[in-house]
Amino acid sequence: MRVVYFLDNFYPQINGVVTSSINTFNEMKRLGHDVIAFAPMPKKSDMKKFPADYFPEHLNWEKPALPAYFYPDFYFCNPFSNKILRMVRDFKPDLIHFHAPMSLGYQAIRIARKLNVPVVGTFHTFFAEPEYFKVIGCEKVKLFQIWGWAYSNAFFDRVDEVVSPGIQTASILKDKNTHGHITIVSNGVEVKKYQNFTFTGQTFFDEDPAKDYIIYTGRVSEEKCLEVLLDAMALTVKQRPNTVLVIVGGGPSISKLRRRADNLGIRQNVIFTGMIPNKNLLESGLLKRMKLFVTPSTSENQPMTIIEAIAFGLPIVGVNAKGVPELIEDNGIIVEPNQPALLSDAILRILNDPALHRQYSERSIALSAKYDIENTTSKMLELYRKVIREYEMES
Repeated sequence: MRVVYFLDNFYPQINGVVTSSINTFNEMKRLGHDVIAFAPMPKKSDMKKFPADYFPEHLNWEKPALPAYFYPDFYFCNPFSNKILRMVRDFKPDLIHFHAPMSLGYQAIRIARKLNVPVVGTFHTFFAEPEYFKVIGCEKVKLFQIWGWAYSNAFFDRVDEVVSPGIQTASILKDKNTHGHITIVSNGVEVKKYQNFTFTGQTFFDEDPAKDYIIYTGRVSEEKCLEVLLDAMALTVKQRPNTVLVIVGGGPSISKLRRRADNLGIRQNVIFTGMIPNKNLLESGLLKRMKLFVTPSTSENQPMTIIEAIAFGLPIVGVNAKGVPELIEDNGIIVEPNQPALLSDAILRILNDPALHRQYSERSIALSAKYDIENTTSKMLELYRKVIREYEMES
C-alpha cells in the first residue's frame, strides 16, 4: 500500500500526536508498505536535541511559513505548495492521511481531491474546548469554542473517514455535529519491544531508593491542570513525606508551576526534568522505576502517556474527563476533575496498599496487548483498505 502522511504536529514538539503518528508510520514501513510523510522543518538547533535515529525514513521537511504564537514549537506551512503536490503526484498514493486540521492537513484534503484518492483524518486534539483556550486566557469566551468546532468540522466533514482513537471522543465528535463517518482505531505503542528490552538505565535526576516516585509525563501547559496535581501533592506529602512527583515534559507553564511548588512548600518533592525525547525516556526504563502514573488533565483524547505507562505496568490515577476513563479498567483509580483531595486520596490508597498496587500493575500489563502497535496498525490497515475499496466503488 502507498500512503502519504501529513503531520502538522511534529518535532521539536514532544506530545502524543507526534508519538502516535510516528509509531504507526514506522510500523507501516516495517510491514513493507510504501509510506512518505510531510512535516514542518524544525530549526537546526532543535534538531540537535534528538538522537540521530529519531526521525523516520522518507520524511520530507516543509519550510515553515509562520510560527503559531498560541502554541510553542508549532509552525504553519504554505497550504498551497505546488512542490508538495508534485511530490505526492509522483508518489502515486493509494490514500492520504492527515493528523491535524491545520495547514498541512488542508494540503492533504486539497491534494487528495486533485489526485482523486481518498483522504483520512485523525482527530487527536480537543483544541476547540475551554481547556486549550486557557493557554491564551480565553477559556470563558463561548464564541471561540463555537468557532473552533466549526473550524474543526470544516476539515473533518470533507474527509472520507474520520479516525477517533477512543469511544468517548467519537461520541463527542457526533455531539459537536461532525458529519463524517467515524471509525475508532486506538493509538499504539511498541509494547512487545519493551517487554524484553535491555534498558539503558539512564537517569535524569538523582534517584533515591528511599523515595516513592510517581510520574506525570506530557505537555506542561495550562490545559493539563497541573496546578491541581501540585495541590494534591501538598496533601500527599503530609502523610507520605518520601513521595516525589516527577514531571516529565516541556511547556510554557514550567516557571509558574515551580513557583507554585515553592509556595506550597513541596519544592523538594517535585522534580521537573524538562523535555525528554520519547525514545530516550522509554529506553531508559525510567517508567519501570516509578510507583504509579498520575494525570489531572481534563483535555485528553486518548493520551499516549497513559498508554505508555500501562505498557510498563504502572497503576494509573486519572480524572473522569473525556478519554481518560476508557484507559482505566481495573488498573487504577478514577476521580472527579479539579479535586486535589480526591486525587491525593487515590495516590495514597495505591502507595499504602502493596497488594492493591500489585493488582493494578498486573492489570495494566494484561491490558497493554490491545495497545500494541502491531494490533493498532493492523486495524488501521483494515480501515485503509475499506476506505480505498469504497472510494473506488463510488468513483
